[in-house]
Amino acid sequence: MAGPNTLRSLSRLLTYPDDQTAEAAEFLYIVLQDELPAAAKRISAFGAFLEQHESWKVEEAFTGTFDVNPACALEVGWHLFGEEYARGLFLVRMREELRKYDLPESTELPDHITHVLAVIGAMPDDEARRFVCACVLPAVAKMRQALKGKDTPYGDVVSCLVDVLQHVWGDGEPLLDGSESQHPDGHAIPEGVDLLHAFPVAGMSPGCGGGQPQLVPLTMTYEPSPTGSERLES
Repeated sequence: MAGPNTLRSLSRLLTYPDDQTAEAAEFLYIVLQDELPAAAKRISAFGAFLEQHESWKVEEAFTGTFDVNPACALEVGWHLFGEEYARGLFLVRMREELRKYDLPESTELPDHITHVLAVIGAMPDDEARRFVCACVLPAVAKMRQALKGKDTPYGDVVSCLVDVLQHVWGDGEPLLDGSESQHPDGHAIPEGVDLLHAFPVAGMSPGCGGGQPQLVPLTMTYEPSPTGSERLES
């Protein structure tokens, strides 16, 4: 269930809809129905929306959910740092991870959820667990909270993403709903922390949730690179 094809399908559902969207939803339903039936039910509901509406309506739902709603932006770093300068360091760190695993950038920023899922799929499991616990789960929990009670089919997709990440890489503890500015293990995240260094993803101590985060100098800047094509190895 945690394979690259699953992550690629989740990424596909969180990309502007096209003729591959329904195929990705169908694949996820098949993969999840035995191990995560609640998540599969969410994807089934999203698939029903796809079947019942024309493509322009699906596109409108995507744009209305993610593009005009900053509370549910698809950039992980935005949810962790907002518009603070610390996000620039996070973007640089994410670009390092993309290069490390030979994953090209798309027209989206390096911290876009599609890039994040690609990195997770390329990482060794221990590194993926640290990254997901420290950075990704807190961000997608905020996305889920922002969509709670909203009339959008993409609420089911985001909730499914949270379910999968928590089930495969989570720490087994109840996940915060995103309204608290805390790490999932319960301790507060100090402002100005580069989470990918405070909670290393390369096996260095302290690991995810271990020890106290350390403040780091925010001296790096982010410069956009030429666009590339999105790729996630199957």
